Amino acid sequence: MAAGPEDGPGRASESKGPGVLQAGPIIFNSRDRQRAVVKPEADVGRLALALPGILGGAFAIFIGCLVLLFSLPSLGREGYYGFLMSPAAGAVIYILLGLLGMTGAACGAKAVRAHSLAGAASLLGLAGAIILALFQEWAACAALMALAALCWAAVRAGKGPILLLLAGLSGFPLGQAAMNFLPYGWKTWAISGTLMTFGFILQAGGDRLRLLPLWSQERGPARTVSCIFYPLLGLLLLFSIVAALIQVPAEDSTVDVRVEGNSSADSLWCFGGSGGAGPNLSDCDCRNDGQATASEHKSVCGGDGLNAKILSPGDVTSHPRGEPVTFQAAACGEGPFRFRWESSIDGSIGEGERLEKSNLSPGQHNITLTVADSTGAAASAWIVLRIAEPWICANVSPRPQYYPLDTPCRDLWPNGSRSCQQFEVCHPGLDYIVAEAVDCCDGTPTAGSACSFACQNAGGDKKMCRGLYIIKSFGPDARYMKGYALFKACCSGYPECTRTCGRNLAGTCSFREGFNQNVSRLSCFPGVWGVDSWRSDANLSQNSASLGLLPAHATVNILQTGVCADYSAAVVTALRKAGYGKEEALYTASTGYDLPLLGDHPGHAYGLAELSGDGMYHFVDTTGNGEGINLRGLPHYFWFTGCFLGQPVKIRVFDWWVGYCSQTSNWGYNDAGAFRTPDNSRIVGCSALAGNCSS
Repeated sequence: MAAGPEDGPGRASESKGPGVLQAGPIIFNSRDRQRAVVKPEADVGRLALALPGILGGAFAIFIGCLVLLFSLPSLGREGYYGFLMSPAAGAVIYILLGLLGMTGAACGAKAVRAHSLAGAASLLGLAGAIILALFQEWAACAALMALAALCWAAVRAGKGPILLLLAGLSGFPLGQAAMNFLPYGWKTWAISGTLMTFGFILQAGGDRLRLLPLWSQERGPARTVSCIFYPLLGLLLLFSIVAALIQVPAEDSTVDVRVEGNSSADSLWCFGGSGGAGPNLSDCDCRNDGQATASEHKSVCGGDGLNAKILSPGDVTSHPRGEPVTFQAAACGEGPFRFRWESSIDGSIGEGERLEKSNLSPGQHNITLTVADSTGAAASAWIVLRIAEPWICANVSPRPQYYPLDTPCRDLWPNGSRSCQQFEVCHPGLDYIVAEAVDCCDGTPTAGSACSFACQNAGGDKKMCRGLYIIKSFGPDARYMKGYALFKACCSGYPECTRTCGRNLAGTCSFREGFNQNVSRLSCFPGVWGVDSWRSDANLSQNSASLGLLPAHATVNILQTGVCADYSAAVVTALRKAGYGKEEALYTASTGYDLPLLGDHPGHAYGLAELSGDGMYHFVDTTGNGEGINLRGLPHYFWFTGCFLGQPVKIRVFDWWVGYCSQTSNWGYNDAGAFRTPDNSRIVGCSALAGNCSS
């Protein structure tokens, strides 16, 4: 039957039945469905690829805020801590890098928020740069401005992955330049840097990821396996890289000493010649150019004109009352010479190049030698001589050359009183420390930078010179003690060894590597502390590596390391032997402080010393060979070793964590007993604060 007029194309198709009529809508709906489904799949895919960068940025912001909270007082003080940037400036940079990472990830995912994040990063960079400029942190200021400009340029150019890579890699050198909360500053960027770099690889790979085996399958078991396998592989890679960055290179508990200054470049000559200052000033005969020989320094004829030299007795030596003291002099110039000896206590004590006296009064004498030549010219030299009551250090044989006049100690370990065992001022085996300090301050060459520092900063005061030499030698010079004895904290179960180790190390001697062989022979008896834990100088296995003050000779001469208490007691002992009075050198401690990563710490020990006789005290903190002393304020830092992720880490603990001015105990100690710590008004760095040093 022929088709009628009504049987046109439209009618014909309509006449094909329901199946044909529905084919159009079915095909249309299928494509529509594909468009509706494929687009979200693409968006989800891009967001999944951006996720590592977003997480890395968020973690960087978190770390930056945490560090900024701890380190805000460091702004503008980067030079004090030996960094190119202060820790606080580094924290601001971390926050900006976190925003840059998130911006790069969002830009790569075509997210509408990318420009908003870029604007926030640029504003933060500008505001931070202004603040850092006010504190004259020029390196950090330039870094912030450069990063902010690169962020805006990358977003405008649509180069999100490049921005992500830039943020991920630049955090490592910037962290090293600003922070040192982990063994190396760059390790603080390990998680963020790894995530951002991994995010860059994912976004830069893009469609090439479909070339991976199994990934190109649209559906079926292979697709399911790939969706499980590749994310797990990515997580494994992330964890492995982060672990490697944090753990390698490993670092033991010893300290790499940072010598401050070059002694060979510091030439100083302040020989106390004729005239000028009197004996009460005890002028410093310092010379430390690292080139002259000992004979050149000791020679009286080292310069032009008349010179005088006291050969005996030695400066700041101690002698029992009633025993003979030999005085020996030398001179250089046009003889013959006339030698005259005077005491600040007994007046004139005789004449001659050599004489012997056994009736000097007890006390500290300023002995002045005056030499006159045939022309009438005169030169003088002076020393400090201590005449002690005979019972002081009387039970020690041989009697030490150096010991204080105001000590109650008659004996030392193991027979002395507890304080005389802890602060062994009667121990002759510690005399060499004072002898080296005396040599430094009378012009004898002494190795290390401590002597240069002491001579340059003593202002001609021999007593202050000796004190500064001792402090710096225990501190950054690491001459007598080295490193931080984390093993003592492990044995006694203190938090720096147990809290973040991942396993319980209480009652163990872990982390004894890196010290001398004597340390390796120690045992651990956690219940025995202090001098009670030291039982033998010969059989070291009888001694416990627990906390508490060991005898000073054991800490300095045998173990040659310690924790904060050991360093402080050793320095106070040496200062007392070197001429500091019972209230001029004190061992004290804070009631507690807080450490990033390690948490609350039960306390910290350090010293207080009145160095110059002006009534002002300085905090002395040589722990772990830290700075030791800051003549204009508080010690900027000390080195602390704790445990992080199962291994010891070295952390620079800054002054704002310790609370020197707010948490120091009301009491200080030494061999002579307990004494009230000075008020804040008498402590350099705390004098602007009211009230006592105790909180």
